[in-house]
Amino acid sequence: MGGCCVSTPLENDQPPPQQPQTQHVERKNDEVKNDEPKNDGFVNWPFTEFFLSDLTTATKNFSSEEIISENAEDSSNVVFKGLLSENLGFVAVKRFKITPWDHPDYFAEDAKEVGELKHKRLVKLLGYCSDEDEGFLVAEFMPNDTLAKRLFYQKDMEWSMRLRVAYHIAEALDYCNTAGFVSYSNLSAYTVLFDKDGDACLSSFGLVKEVVDCDRRTKRNVTTESVTYRFGTILVNLLTGIQILPIQAPEMINGKDVTDLMDPNLNGNFSKEEAATVLALATECLQCEYRKSLITTELVATLKDLYTKTQIPSLEMLELAKQHDEASSSSQQQQLGHCGTSQAQHEQ
Repeated sequence: MGGCCVSTPLENDQPPPQQPQTQHVERKNDEVKNDEPKNDGFVNWPFTEFFLSDLTTATKNFSSEEIISENAEDSSNVVFKGLLSENLGFVAVKRFKITPWDHPDYFAEDAKEVGELKHKRLVKLLGYCSDEDEGFLVAEFMPNDTLAKRLFYQKDMEWSMRLRVAYHIAEALDYCNTAGFVSYSNLSAYTVLFDKDGDACLSSFGLVKEVVDCDRRTKRNVTTESVTYRFGTILVNLLTGIQILPIQAPEMINGKDVTDLMDPNLNGNFSKEEAATVLALATECLQCEYRKSLITTELVATLKDLYTKTQIPSLEMLELAKQHDEASSSSQQQQLGHCGTSQAQHEQ
């Protein structure tokens, strides 16, 4: 029903404090490492059920100017940037126009379980809201774009950074597997985000079971929804720099030499040996059946070894990318200014 959303932690009768107290979280597996998220503003935030009015205010009435999800016009589920309060910072609010869950209580329970996960490579899920025929998930805001934007549109990602992304996302998926979350909704370059330090993180939205189950029911090809298969597709993206449908990934790499596959925007600045290793991992992932969908510790270790050989601080890579964008923008403005002057002289 309308107005069911309340801005109170599920296990606390009082409204969340502006500087939340630490909330003890029971782990599903004692072996799971507690690598805290890097966003200090929400590090101790207790999982919260929000008022719809809070989210409406935070997103300026869900203004189209606050939409941060790519291809939002083609999706019924849109992500907005919102500001809860000045001392906390920005959040990402995913709005489901068509609710995928069978019952609001199931959605709340699933979201709460994801909210208990804490890892530096996983975007923290802060809370949820369920209102009539709409639902919302609230997570930390990641300020440095998606892998899709940087890889497919900006086209300026160095090889060392690609290896770093592959390792970080494998690390996040391995953590999720260990914690009992072996499924993910629509894993892709669009669900890989970059935090304030420029490190790749996995969106937590796709871990909510009710959302995963809905996607599984609506997708015909179960194999391409496997986490391992989808991760293999991301590895192909990182090699080629090309945006493809998951079902196209095996055909793209089948029988190809790695040098023929590599993104030309790299200008040859990559190690053929490292690229061949990534291609072998991608091939293995794309052959994985749904029931065997696991990112293994061996796979994580292999990617870690690759990335440590070419390690460059993520913030340095981000700065280089920003300098490249600024230089391109400046060049375009100079060209436009020159054209404008020439046109004015011609008209005179």
